Amino acid sequence: MLLIIVFFLVIHHETGASQLLKIPITRVQSRSSSTHNCTVLQTNVTVCNRISPTFGKVAVVKSSAFESLVNEADTYFYGTIYIGTPNQPFLINFDTGSSDLWVPSSKCSSACNQFNKYTSSASSTYIANGKPFSITYGDQSGASGIFSIDTVTVNGLAVRNQTFAECTSLSGMENDVNDGILGLAYQSLTTGGEKPVFFNMWSQGLIAEPIFSFYLNPDTNATTGGELIFGGVDSTKYSDSITYIPVALEGYWEFQMTKVTVGSSVISTSPYAIADTGTTLITGPTKQVKALNAALGGTYDSSSGMYTVSCSTRTLSSFPNVVFTMGGTDFVLTPLHYLMIYQESSSKYVCYSVFAALDSEDADNNDFWILGDYFLYWYYAIFDINNNRVGFAKSASYNWTPTVDSSLFLGTATTTSAGTTTTATTTKAMITTTARFTTTTTTAKVATRNTTKAVTTPTTTRKIVTTTKRRHHRHGSRHHHWHF
Repeated sequence: MLLIIVFFLVIHHETGASQLLKIPITRVQSRSSSTHNCTVLQTNVTVCNRISPTFGKVAVVKSSAFESLVNEADTYFYGTIYIGTPNQPFLINFDTGSSDLWVPSSKCSSACNQFNKYTSSASSTYIANGKPFSITYGDQSGASGIFSIDTVTVNGLAVRNQTFAECTSLSGMENDVNDGILGLAYQSLTTGGEKPVFFNMWSQGLIAEPIFSFYLNPDTNATTGGELIFGGVDSTKYSDSITYIPVALEGYWEFQMTKVTVGSSVISTSPYAIADTGTTLITGPTKQVKALNAALGGTYDSSSGMYTVSCSTRTLSSFPNVVFTMGGTDFVLTPLHYLMIYQESSSKYVCYSVFAALDSEDADNNDFWILGDYFLYWYYAIFDINNNRVGFAKSASYNWTPTVDSSLFLGTATTTSAGTTTTATTTKAMITTTARFTTTTTTAKVATRNTTKAVTTPTTTRKIVTTTKRRHHRHGSRHHHWHF
């Protein structure tokens, strides 16, 4: 039976002197041995003490709430929240590419049986709203129900009178791991105009600073998938200084980059981008992504919608770096960052580029890139609503390197870490790479939150679908959902 391990942290606790306390590791069993679903923890996650903890460069005056995340199949990140009084627990996908909070309702049909469900009659703090809620995603799955109001608790921080959707109908979500989604984008992206959870945290004085930050762990064998902090940053999770870029259009966390380059080739100048924890890959306009992958030596695979690159006929050092320049800083992705490696058999590997084509437009008709998890694995992200800006700094995981059979690459390879370039002979030795690595017996497979399937298209969290040319609209997250 699949076991997904969740590791929960707490912030500093005052016992005469500040110290960092940790809750012991807890294993969470899947709902079914044939899927990647899992039950939510029924025990307390953390207890947050709100007395002036400090994290390096950021002095947190009131509190900085940690939310541990579980990295499921190196694609999705989850944490636990509670709704109502007494607490009703939900396993939630924290998504910077959407703004609504929704969970299944106890009034839902059999489609919700495997999920934790919200029961309004069991909560003393429930307030009826009744406004209809409906959302449809790019894979044609969807959720509908009504808006309600209740207390939402995130690691000891009680957000009162929070408007959220309790869904009475779900479609296409039977095998999902998470119970619901908590969006962290701007209010203009909500479907009902409600104030998002994080904005209420700040307005109710629950957090010290109007920022939240993400650390995503690329190591799928680690006990924790990452860390989300409300009200501060964790300076142990990044190095170098933070580069801030102003938000260009409130809705998504959208900003303007300076350029995208591959080696010495400029792929795009002054492109727009969004930072999205709900998207696995890095996506961009079709023409630009086609040019980028061509510069990598990639070939389009129509069966997967992705680009393959030849690993076995090339040395690792022959692959160029991909650089996103913004705010005066070069954010470098090495081959060890952007190659996904899958083993079809004992002697055959397939390598994919993490750069996928997706034509998206914002409300001003600007095409934009989506910097998903394969960017956020390597760069710590800070989201600042007070100054309307996004910050990035080199992640503590930037040089993380699992081992891969050296026979994958030809001749010699570059690398003992993702951030350095040293040549070493790799004849039947073990080299290290940061690319995803999995073994199957017949066809290339990748685990997703729904099930393990042959690769068909790049994966991200669901986004609301509109037309072939994706547009950003005022209400709702409007970009495409890739799905394996």
